[in-house]
Amino acid sequence: VDRPVAEAPVPAAPAAVAGDYVHSQMELVAGIRLKPDWTFEYGLTVGSLDERAQGRWKVVGNRIEVTSDPRPVAPVIGAARIDPAPGEPFAIRVLTPNGRDMSGVDLRIEFDSGEPLESYLAGGPWSLPPEETRAPRFVTFSMSSYRLRSERLALDAKTGTVAIFLLTPNDFGVADLTGAYAQVEGDGLTLYRPEGVMRFRRAKR
Repeated sequence: VDRPVAEAPVPAAPAAVAGDYVHSQMELVAGIRLKPDWTFEYGLTVGSLDERAQGRWKVVGNRIEVTSDPRPVAPVIGAARIDPAPGEPFAIRVLTPNGRDMSGVDLRIEFDSGEPLESYLAGGPWSLPPEETRAPRFVTFSMSSYRLRSERLALDAKTGTVAIFLLTPNDFGVADLTGAYAQVEGDGLTLYRPEGVMRFRRAKR
């Protein structure tokens, strides 16, 4: 008779590691909580940027490896429509689902010749510099803080029109920490992620 195989017991989280860690400086507040049940919560606020994350953690050698769970879906920007704007120069707008202009989006314009132009959206229609005479052919949008990078989108840059692009938020503001890791030394925790290194201190109990 086959007997059910007992599940291996989940080891207790090391008391020296689990806990709350915080980082605070001018205009930046961040924290990470390593829970005894091997899950974590993370949050950061700096300027207009807010991000959060949750998932699982484990100890591998002298590292703490973290995995976002569920894995967030990155926001995307895609082409929506062309609006008429009689008498106006060609313009580009990126709108949120509620129809508002998206600000802080970097854009890269490729032309029929020469080097690309890099600029950003300040929260309204964007037009080419008056001295630019080349014909734009493609645009790529990005927001590195949110791991957003659009596809290379075609442009039909006709005077008197506005190219409308739409942001699909998905898990906007949710950081994907999968692949990041931390190291604990004393009451300090250092988090290593592609965006940079962050240093935390254990919160006072």
